Amino acid sequence: MQNIAVVFGGQSTEHDVSILTGLHLAQHVTDDYHVILVYLTKNNRFVYGSRKIDDYISGKAGRARLFKRWDKIACVVNCCHGGAGEDGTLAAVLKFYNLPVTSCDPLAAWQQQSKIATREKLTAAGFKQPRFQVFTDLALSSLKLPLPVVVKPDLQGSSIGVAVAHNQDELRTAIKTALALGSRVIVEELITEMQEVNIAVMRSNGKIITSGLELVGKQQFFSFADKYYNTDSGFIKKGTVTPDTVYLNKIAPQVEKLAVAAYQLFASRGVVRTDFMVSGEQIILNENNTVPGFMAYHLWLKKGIPYGVVIDDMIKDAINQHQKQHFITEYQSEILRKNRQLVLEI
Repeated sequence: MQNIAVVFGGQSTEHDVSILTGLHLAQHVTDDYHVILVYLTKNNRFVYGSRKIDDYISGKAGRARLFKRWDKIACVVNCCHGGAGEDGTLAAVLKFYNLPVTSCDPLAAWQQQSKIATREKLTAAGFKQPRFQVFTDLALSSLKLPLPVVVKPDLQGSSIGVAVAHNQDELRTAIKTALALGSRVIVEELITEMQEVNIAVMRSNGKIITSGLELVGKQQFFSFADKYYNTDSGFIKKGTVTPDTVYLNKIAPQVEKLAVAAYQLFASRGVVRTDFMVSGEQIILNENNTVPGFMAYHLWLKKGIPYGVVIDDMIKDAINQHQKQHFITEYQSEILRKNRQLVLEI
């Protein structure tokens, strides 16, 4: 039986959501693996995780023993939302340890965590995208887009720091708030009368597959509370709108095609949830979530794929992709012997 490390938490505004994802996922891992919970504290220390949610509420979990036994781990399941867990930093650390990980590699993770990099890469590849500008300060006079606009911190998730600005005062407040969360801010044109449609993508047995679609609703964006405080939903969906099956079936082929194309464009790995803005005949890829909440398991259930199977496929693909990377890392030469005189011997 292989040991897998389920890593969650981290220095991120989405820290608590990540804990829920990690503990929830650990309950659905198949019997093929032995799960070791690894909690990444708010100051990014790896410690042994607890299965008791109250330990995280009280802060007790953060005082647990340091986890160092990476040599005993066959694969890491990354459940860290936002911050170092999703921006590629954690992937780089695990790459240093030569470990398979179920999420994107460092570059792909950062490009998709950055809303600016995502817009730039998708625009260059010909994807329909909203007009946008990048701000690093409160120079509001440089805004070229008509109000209202959407203001977003570059590297945040779960709608944290996102706001719609209808006038200059709201714009100043929104950019100031976003700049408190990161050094760059993206300001985008507001897409009116839009509906959010979500789909998940992953690789299973070497083939890229898509989940069922979810119609979220006509709100411009969902706040953190909208997404995670509605406990009646059991995290099954982000909105309260009943899906229109006829409508979703109509747009499904194009949504699936765009989601798969983006997955390939960014060289993604693991489960990626892709969020679209649909307005009339326009289908705009809004963003990719490379470590989505609860691995978007509810979307896979729409395709009849149990959560345990999703997790198993993620692990197998991560190990398989890792095993393919047999690159030359050594070069035999006589440079040390021939230049030993350059180093003074003590």
